[in-house]
Amino acid sequence: MRAAAATRVPLRDLPEFDRPRERLMRAGPDLLTDAELLAILLGAGSRGVDVETVAGALLGRWADLPRLAAAGVAELATVPGLGFVKACRVKAALALAGRLAERPLLRGEPVLSARAVWRRVGRRFALLDHEVFIALALDGQARIITELALAHGGACSVDFRPADVFRALLRAGATSTILIHNHPSGDPSPSETDLRATKRMQDAGQLLGVFVLDHIIVGRDSFRSCIAEKEDGPPMPE
Repeated sequence: MRAAAATRVPLRDLPEFDRPRERLMRAGPDLLTDAELLAILLGAGSRGVDVETVAGALLGRWADLPRLAAAGVAELATVPGLGFVKACRVKAALALAGRLAERPLLRGEPVLSARAVWRRVGRRFALLDHEVFIALALDGQARIITELALAHGGACSVDFRPADVFRALLRAGATSTILIHNHPSGDPSPSETDLRATKRMQDAGQLLGVFVLDHIIVGRDSFRSCIAEKEDGPPMPE
């Protein structure tokens, strides 16, 4: 015999103690689902659609928060029960969250791992439809000097000349660097071309005294290192 599907209890019928807003105040946002946080943001449903259904429909249509953040206001407003006012509210909230995640690396800030770089730099490239190549100019203790935007490419590749890369790094006073580029396909797995280019850059850096600590590839939801086997990349200098 088939088990009956669980019935969702509307927010208004939950004990006040168990409602998302009260749980957020009591324990913070980390224990809430994306749908619950969206429901708090929206406040209430409309057009006869409850707020939990609207939040679930948003995540159901766009699958995850990065895709939802990339959607336009007009697209969002087509979700039943949302409308243009709430669509603008969702768009503004996700834009603010994106700006927080994209806080630029500051001069003198230490870079401790590939994951730390991805969290601060890589996510701004995750949903681009073209490849971008940048380099972090670092000092001998892997502290930020500056970020260098070096090349923009197409949907499948980006062309750069090692001479131009190291000229910019030497001009910035770098003694080490981390290279970063994105894969618009969403898959961060290094290609053979990526691995060969990394090896050429490492060899050139050895000769010029600007050591390539890592080459990080950004996908839609994750990253990979061209140098290290593990996801976090090689340890940075102390």
